[in-house]
Amino acid sequence: MRTSIACILLFAASVQAGPPAFDVASVKVSHAPDAAVQIGGNNTDMRSGRLRVPSAGGTVTMHNWSLGMCVMAAWDLGFSQVSGPSWLYADRYDVDAKTLPTATQADVRQMLQTLLAERFRLATHHETKETATYALVIAKGGPKLRASKGDQQLPVIFAPPSRLIGQGSSMESLAMTLRRAAGRPVIDKTGLTGFWDFTLTYSPDENATDQGPSVFTALQEQLGLRLMPDRSSVNVLVVDHAERIPLPN
Repeated sequence: MRTSIACILLFAASVQAGPPAFDVASVKVSHAPDAAVQIGGNNTDMRSGRLRVPSAGGTVTMHNWSLGMCVMAAWDLGFSQVSGPSWLYADRYDVDAKTLPTATQADVRQMLQTLLAERFRLATHHETKETATYALVIAKGGPKLRASKGDQQLPVIFAPPSRLIGQGSSMESLAMTLRRAAGRPVIDKTGLTGFWDFTLTYSPDENATDQGPSVFTALQEQLGLRLMPDRSSVNVLVVDHAERIPLPN
């Protein structure tokens, strides 16, 4: 009997707990005059270049973010991996939330998913789509990479606004990090194994030649690699439904 009661109590506790959620959260339409949002620093994962949920000491602050950006941060996805209505990146919102100071990035991502489902009635599904990608290949003349002397594999570090640093990094890691700069998924097809040291510096705006070469030109000149247009199957999060005006706090 005691065992049965214990099982019932554990089941009730799990049901009551529900999905991970912030202790306190506020979501409002942003009325900031400038629709731009600063991307970098605490907003960006320095290794992958993807958006992260900016959290410090249990406080999450996301001001002037579009719902699309919130979705990207919550599910750890690139821009090309989210599909939804045209307003997904146009309308802006202010999100302020509190949780435990010990919450990890994985924790706050799940909490943000819960918040978006509750306040925006967000409904999504995953599917695999054939989409435009780039293939990372070796350029004419061969690669200009330095083999790493260390024995520890490290991911490529994204240093905002436009520098990639490899220290014992694989070509697969470089391809993943190039996604943000290239504007679409990048698949490693160099055939290069092992780990490499390199630095890639490019212009964040490919039309602003006075700020340096585009990422496409920089890859060939600095690393001896190329991005070739291609098509591949990519995991995409599809937004089936979302309210433009979040539910009241």
